[in-house]
Amino acid sequence: MRILFFFVHPSKYHLFKYTINYLKSHGHNVDIAIISKDVLEELVKNEGWVYTNIFPEGRRSKSSNKYAILWSTGINFFKTIYRLFKFTKNKKYDLFITDDCLSIVGRLKKVPTLMFIDDDLKTVPENFILYKCATNIITPACTDLKKYNNKKLSVKSYKELAYLHPDYFSPNIEIIKKFNPTILPYAIIRLVALTASHDRCKKGITNDILRKIITILNKKYKVYISTERNLPDDFNEYKIKIKVNDIPHAIYFASLLIGDSQTMCSEASVLGTPVIRFNDFSGKISVMEEKENKYGLMYNFSTNEYDNMFSKLNELMNLTDLKKDWKIRKDKMLQDMEDINLFFIKEIEKYKS
Repeated sequence: MRILFFFVHPSKYHLFKYTINYLKSHGHNVDIAIISKDVLEELVKNEGWVYTNIFPEGRRSKSSNKYAILWSTGINFFKTIYRLFKFTKNKKYDLFITDDCLSIVGRLKKVPTLMFIDDDLKTVPENFILYKCATNIITPACTDLKKYNNKKLSVKSYKELAYLHPDYFSPNIEIIKKFNPTILPYAIIRLVALTASHDRCKKGITNDILRKIITILNKKYKVYISTERNLPDDFNEYKIKIKVNDIPHAIYFASLLIGDSQTMCSEASVLGTPVIRFNDFSGKISVMEEKENKYGLMYNFSTNEYDNMFSKLNELMNLTDLKKDWKIRKDKMLQDMEDINLFFIKEIEKYKS
């Protein structure tokens, strides 16, 4: 088969890594297209894949104004479609795999498209056009695609388990010594920029809240910050110095993670690290709600639940054997899950001619 993958976020590199390497090793021709987004290109380079960056300037708006973000998103939407058409010109593909605009190109070029989504339609309603154009949509069983549920291929798993399940990930304590030589108990704070189109009008951890979080965590833990956004100089001493490929190891051995990120909070939850997630997507993503309400792996708070968030943080700080308890919760979750990589491969190979 000849297959084109197009992904636009570092999490999708991790999601598709084992699938792509399997397909390549079994004789399939795999093309990879990406955009510049955070550390995505660095990860793809480190994997040794041949790839094309169709958006080297990136698609993120540099403005915090919601109207400027919408305008920029609209322009970049059409630019992406145009560049994908240009990239695929005079090439014949059996299958497209994406979470982005490639599904539209697939519909217009009559190439079947598999999408992976783990956001409910109500969370990103602007994605309806992508779902409408897709052939099928692979998604965790709990995700609700509303009118597009008829295209849903339910997998009883989470995207993070494609690369963080114990079958695929082995934590290495030696990596921790690179930034924490004496391996003191530590906590990680993860901050994101919240400048994507679906982030408009959404808030997370402000600098004032960040200072208060650090003050509380410092009572028991060494604190490290991983951040997408620029911070005042007084936070520089907390910034974690680590290679991007080593971040899962840092999360695994952390005593606690608190952040306004969807991805890193989700990663921590499946690794058995207690998580507090603080942003305005709280209560709006079924996968996150399942991790909290069914498995007790994380706590989700919107920014108007400021007092509740700090109450929970102080409660966790006072617990003993926190990681031991979370390991039990993680193991229960893992018993319920299927191998998402095998699921991908099975669905992809159905398109063999």
